[in-house]
Amino acid sequence: MYRKDKEFVGRINRRNFLKGIAATGAMGAIATAHPASAVQSTSENKSAEKSWRDKPDHIDETLISDSRTYDVVVAGGGNAGLLCARVAAMKGASVAVIENQAEKGYVPGIGGGQVGTVNSQYGLDRGAPRIDEGDFLREWARRNVIRHNPKHASYFVKNSGKVLDWILSYADKETLAQNTHMMSCPPKPTVLLEVSGWKFYYGTAMLGKDIWQTVLNTHHRKAMADGAKWFFHHHAEICDVDASGAVTGVIAKRADGRYVRFKARKGVALCAGDFSGNREMVIDILDDLRHQAEARGDLNLVKASLSMGSVRDGSGIKMGVWAGGHVEIGPRSTMGNGDPGSGGWYLQLDHNGERFCDEAVGTTLAQPVGSVRAVLYDANWRKALEMMPPNHLGTDSADVRTWTARLTHLDNIKPGPPSKDQKKIDLDMGLPNIAGTTCCGNTIDELLDYMDCYKGETRKKALAEITRYNELCEKGVDEDFGKDPHIMKVTSLKKPPFYCTMSNYNGEGLFGGINPGILATTGLDTDGEGRVLNSEFKPIKGLYAAGNNAGGRFIITYQSPFAGISIGMAITDGYLLGERLAAL
Repeated sequence: MYRKDKEFVGRINRRNFLKGIAATGAMGAIATAHPASAVQSTSENKSAEKSWRDKPDHIDETLISDSRTYDVVVAGGGNAGLLCARVAAMKGASVAVIENQAEKGYVPGIGGGQVGTVNSQYGLDRGAPRIDEGDFLREWARRNVIRHNPKHASYFVKNSGKVLDWILSYADKETLAQNTHMMSCPPKPTVLLEVSGWKFYYGTAMLGKDIWQTVLNTHHRKAMADGAKWFFHHHAEICDVDASGAVTGVIAKRADGRYVRFKARKGVALCAGDFSGNREMVIDILDDLRHQAEARGDLNLVKASLSMGSVRDGSGIKMGVWAGGHVEIGPRSTMGNGDPGSGGWYLQLDHNGERFCDEAVGTTLAQPVGSVRAVLYDANWRKALEMMPPNHLGTDSADVRTWTARLTHLDNIKPGPPSKDQKKIDLDMGLPNIAGTTCCGNTIDELLDYMDCYKGETRKKALAEITRYNELCEKGVDEDFGKDPHIMKVTSLKKPPFYCTMSNYNGEGLFGGINPGILATTGLDTDGEGRVLNSEFKPIKGLYAAGNNAGGRFIITYQSPFAGISIGMAITDGYLLGERLAAL
């Protein structure tokens, strides 16, 4: 084991890290969940438990029933894989796509139809201001503390808009005109595009899940018409590697248990999605989540995320590691929390009745389990909404349905004790974007009575914090946390009625337990061209990665200058990789 792995095992032993091991038999599960926990057996003759990093046993050649040869072999037919196959086939390459899904019900691109790109003609035609490419690249570098891959980012900025326009050129124009839009476009003059130093841009095409899937299905059909072949119910298992270390193909497993060898003349493209459905990999790779569980004394708190209609097992990452690559150095990111600049801009108090951060930026600092978070605002709540940038948890003023719902939501909440229908606020409708209970009062004291979460000293603290916050808003300077003065002006608690949305923190993520959230955004270490790098940080011949199999995109946590950049990068990576492979 590595030294850090030995230290981790030592910490487990010293602190009696696991709860209820004897009763639950959990040690076996934990031993395979993290390489550090591959503890030696009490018997010297028994080998340590294998981790996902260990290359699997050699596949018996007699079980490989078929062998096929193509120019390009793509593992995974999602957003990145589909575009890679489509473009490579269009450019004349023979292409095989290994897809674990069944043909019936095949979903080519998981996602909700928010696609973030830079300077698409689609966006410009709908009122989005042109983005300064250099400004965007500087913002991306700052958000990722210059730990990202600058060349990868540059390729995205210079090409993503053109890629989206090309994709949408195959969509029905009338459908696009009637059912899609650019987030918050045309822009309102009240919107802040810089919040507490964080910059934002208009770049998100709101296409909707159904329309996005429809246009991707069109590209699937076009790819097959150009000769690309999809092998459904095939699971990519391992790369073939020759004596020189070059990747020459992929061995896939069919639904009947037999294996097929796919040889690649030009290269293998790993586009098999993320690993957030693989708990073992989540614990090993996502240090932040493991550290949270370590702090709470129980690795069993870490859960996989089984979301978005698929089980994402990390097969692309595993294949890359087994072929000589490595997971990006990190810090490793996931699409969980930590996106600054939008959401609950209003005054927030913790379980002690104390303010704890610049609310416009937020914090990822863990709060006590079982504690209360209270978000307070007054009758001027709409002014803050109209200033929020076009990003996650912000507002989309161009979406008539959700925008109208947001504006009418609080109008229906009157002063008085919270009613039953206010207990669970829809995240799309709730003003502060925090599910919980909303109260309304004609005075601050009345509001605190209805909230019923602050008593005695904590109530005194809450009143003192509200007074202090109002004083700072009056000054226009946040002397405590440095909140943007533009936001201070519109978030004071002066005009009745007053509102509060309360939520209880249970220590769990979006899908229960400590989990990666929507997906893990950590990938293999690659260069700007998508070539997977070995332990010497040199390209492995014949091996490429795109989408969530490629690293160097998001460091520490997923956050971006506009919503939908994950899908935007996937389609751009896939398109450019298809071009590069076809040209070899």
